[in-house]
Order: sequence, then structure tokens, then C-alpha cells
Amino acid sequence: MHVADAIEEFQREHKARGSTPRTVKWYGETLRRLLKDHLSENVEALTPFTLSRALNIAGERGIRPATLANYDRALRGFTAWLHGVELLPRDPMKAKKRPVVRWQMKQVATPEEIRTLFELARRDKRYADRNCAILALLAGCGLRAGEVASLKLTDVDWHGSAVKVSGKTGERIVPMDRTTQRLLRRYVTHGRRGNHPNVFLFSGRPIKAMTLTHLLSRMSDRAGFTRRITPHLLRHTAATTYLRNGGDVASLRRILGHATINTTALYLHLVPEDLQTKLERFSPLASAGVK
Repeated sequence: MHVADAIEEFQREHKARGSTPRTVKWYGETLRRLLKDHLSENVEALTPFTLSRALNIAGERGIRPATLANYDRALRGFTAWLHGVELLPRDPMKAKKRPVVRWQMKQVATPEEIRTLFELARRDKRYADRNCAILALLAGCGLRAGEVASLKLTDVDWHGSAVKVSGKTGERIVPMDRTTQRLLRRYVTHGRRGNHPNVFLFSGRPIKAMTLTHLLSRMSDRAGFTRRITPHLLRHTAATTYLRNGGDVASLRRILGHATINTTALYLHLVPEDLQTKLERFSPLASAGVK
């Protein structure tokens, strides 16, 4: 079987397992990108050498270590499947060491930066309601840019103050705080123009996730920030603030839509001041009343 045909079969297998369409698409695009020089060859061409070379070429393009680790994960899943269905006598990735990804503290936006973004959004008379609602869903609910862009009017539960979103791990219900609900309602009832089922529109058509990134980039420049605020940075901000204010990892996982609790636990990067405050509150000495 040719590599290209095997990738298609691998995608069909993932779909049958219940993987989301986004996951199935990601595997296909990633594997074809990495193995583009071998697509017309038989799967036996996937040796430890050729796979290492594919990863090395990707690494030389200056991609982030985390992205390279994801590429490695895609190849491991593919070759393990090839071995499992007996298309390869052994898994060529099994003995290969995984890329080392050094942990880095996730950046978050400061309260001053968030206030400035909303101030700038309100100055845009034409799109003030829309942009404030977008900012609220990104920073208040921790939604991904793609989840905000694909949100439909029927996904909003006004009575329950929640939205149904479709993310990487499927559909989930995300609660809205009162401020986010108020800003979203104001946009839908006053600032929205058009009959499309999607909530957020630009010139009568659904807004795109990349447009949200460009929007925040322009706002960052106008504000004179020394860094670009991105939708994902606002997602980090929502998650970190939730934990700092006493939220638990299990419920945060449901809000963010992570596949595993381990991903959510990465947000437990509280600064020493946070840990000191929690130690003062929850120390057994304080509970015993020791002076």
C-alpha cells in the first residue's frame, strides 16, 4: 500500500473511533506535509531514517518545539497503526526518542491590558458592540478563536447563560458570566446586522478565526503594547485567572474543552505570591489556631 493510501485509511480509522472531524483533518494534513516526499512510495519506505529526516526537515524551518512534538505524535500514531494492521513488520518510531519540550510559563494579559482593549473596542462606533462581545467570550469564557467564529445564534442559551461550542474535542457547554452575557446580548439585539445563522458577522458574512487574530493585533498596535495580544493569550488569561480566584482544575477542563486533565493542569503555574497566599489560607497551623 502506498503511503498516501495508508494515510487515508488511517483517517477513516480515526473517524470510526469517534475522533472529531478537526482531529481527522489535522492528522491527514500533518502526515501529508511531513511525508510529502514519500506519498507515492510503499509504506515500507517509512524507515527510522526517513521518519527522522522528515522531522529534522520540519525542525529546520524554525517551528516551535511544541509543534515539532505534535508532529512527532502524529507520526507515532500513524506508524503504530501501520504496525497494528500488519502493514509494517515493526513500528519504526518505537525506539526513537521523543523531542524534548521545555516547559514555559504561559503568558497572560494584565488587567490593564484587558481594560485598554475594551476601551479601544468601544471607540469603534461601527463595530463596538461586536468587538466587545468577542473580547468577552475570549477573555471571560476562554473560548478559542475558531469557537467564537463558528458560534451560531441557536448555540446561545440566554436563560441558562451558556453557549454551546464545537471545539477540538467535540461539543461542550460553556457558562457565561453576567458581563459576557450582557455584552453578547447587546450585540445581538443592537449591533448585529444580517440574517446569517452565525453570531459574529463581517459585511454580512461569518467572521473568520484569523480575522479575530488580526483584530487583536491591530488593537495591540493602537494601544502601544510591547507585545501582541492574541486570542489564545486571552484564553490563557481566562484559565489562569479562574484558578487564581479559587476555581478547580476539573471544572476548568470542562470549560476549556481539554481532552485530558493533564493539559489543563499546565495552567497550575501560579506565581510564588499566589502560592504564599494559599499557604496562609490552607496551612494546618492556621486551621489549628497556632499563634
